[in-house]
Amino acid sequence: MSALGDFYSNIYKKLCGVHPHLYFWHFQWLSTKDIYADLRQILPTVKGVLLDVGCGQQPYKNWLNLDEVKYIGIDIYPESKADMLIVNDETWPIDSCSIDIVLCTQVLEHTATLSKTIEEITRVLKPEGLVILTVPFIYNQHGAPEDYRRFSIWGIKNLLSKEYNLIEVKSQGGIGSTVCTLLLNWIELSMNSYKVTRLLKGLLMPIWIVFCSLINIIGWLLDQVDKTQSFYSNVFLVAQKR
Repeated sequence: MSALGDFYSNIYKKLCGVHPHLYFWHFQWLSTKDIYADLRQILPTVKGVLLDVGCGQQPYKNWLNLDEVKYIGIDIYPESKADMLIVNDETWPIDSCSIDIVLCTQVLEHTATLSKTIEEITRVLKPEGLVILTVPFIYNQHGAPEDYRRFSIWGIKNLLSKEYNLIEVKSQGGIGSTVCTLLLNWIELSMNSYKVTRLLKGLLMPIWIVFCSLINIIGWLLDQVDKTQSFYSNVFLVAQKR
């Protein structure tokens, strides 16, 4: 990223927030608000050893009661804040049946061998241990080339129902979140495609923020009237290992 790009990014973060604390005028607010809401509700209640699979910068660690939780973050990327680096398709250096809770948010779409990841999650979890998952259903390509799949509610149920008792499986968002997120992401990616449009994006930041606010409000309102349960953006799941 150029010095100008760094400057824009720093200003935008100060004005619009940083994951997992995005203000409603951030262009990613609609795609994250329900994930944040559900995780904020459940994470403070868990106890024991928690494994954060694909932890990245450990954004949700501070939402845990760390007096009651031993947190371990794993990831494949050295630039992450992982406590332990793992290698794709290899057995994790974690004892079997040693973990009370597995947290895995917006990660399974990026795992090259999905069956191996699920196998390892199941292996390290204690019997009756919890898995907390979020996965995308309708979302643009991201993290390419490591973007392999999307999950419907029925797809994630089918993936886990043999080994787990499903406690909660629900959609997140609706037609408003889905369409408006795709629109804002398309504009953001399009503006980043050329040097001149990147410069224009920086000059028009105040207008962009106001525009995102309006689109996010429209998206939220559309979600309130969408009763189809067919156009959701994400799936949230809590399951217990048998």
